[in-house]
Amino acid sequence: MPKYLHPDVIDNGLQHIIDQAAGNVDMRLLSAYTQGDSYATVTGNAIATINMIVGDFTLGDSGSFDRKLTVAAKTGAASSSASSPDLHVALIDATNSKVLAVTDETSEQDITAGNPLTIPTFDIVVNQPV
Repeated sequence: MPKYLHPDVIDNGLQHIIDQAAGNVDMRLLSAYTQGDSYATVTGNAIATINMIVGDFTLGDSGSFDRKLTVAAKTGAASSSASSPDLHVALIDATNSKVLAVTDETSEQDITAGNPLTIPTFDIVVNQPV
């Protein structure tokens, strides 16, 4: 269940993803992911691509002073098939060739090219230091 945040997101906060969303950010459903995979590997493992807009992201609080970025549910269609995948969702800055964030998608269901799919809403949380 590897997850990832690009150094630009760590340095500049979750707002960086929103700032990049104006025409740059795509959501990609991945058939496999290993933490630290390159942009080329991540995009090569994409089995669906969904365009994002600024309104798909909501910045807010998560518990005691933690911050979260809520990503809206999106629908799309699979561009290729994957059986027994290790599904992950990535937010990609396609203009600057950067993987901004990756999180696990836990259904691990088989995907068939051309079939519709829904990626449910999810949160990216940055915790207060302890």
